[in-house]
Amino acid sequence: MKKLCMILPMALILCFMVGCQDKAAMAELEEFKAQAEVEEQNKALAKRYVETFNKGDFEAFKELLSPGYAVYNPSGTTKSTSREKLIESYKMAQDAFTEFTWSIEEMIAAGDKVVCRIIARGTYKGGVESIPVSEKELEFSLINIMRIENGKVVEEWQEDDQLGLARQLGMELKPKGTE
Repeated sequence: MKKLCMILPMALILCFMVGCQDKAAMAELEEFKAQAEVEEQNKALAKRYVETFNKGDFEAFKELLSPGYAVYNPSGTTKSTSREKLIESYKMAQDAFTEFTWSIEEMIAAGDKVVCRIIARGTYKGGVESIPVSEKELEFSLINIMRIENGKVVEEWQEDDQLGLARQLGMELKPKGTE
């Protein structure tokens, strides 16, 4: 009987410990699920960003960006551009190309950030000073990193293949002083 009295409390302690571990594991699982849901919502926002650009609906585009939005292009710069300046540059790009679209090739979400590798395609029809009309189909890549808060993009870092685009437009890279 004494052995039973010793075993019973040990069994209760063991059950309590296992039960606590299950609760901790369940809490961790719920936290993981919540984070995965936020990351999926952020990826959906990044997809809407690209779709809105492709439609040229810049009023709707404003709704995706927070009022205090800042973009860094190239990403290493310390000077940011505002939401209004970004939209202005996107309008200029849409005007300079026919059928100018972006397609997301890869997307990764982690925490409050989404990284997109995008391919931009279009035909340059002119409109940018000192770049002659080429009427060639062009293709270049972009990497966008978006930081999202409360369903809006608050910061963005962009890298685009300016050199690849310039080469496709017929421009040459030469050292200074060479003619």
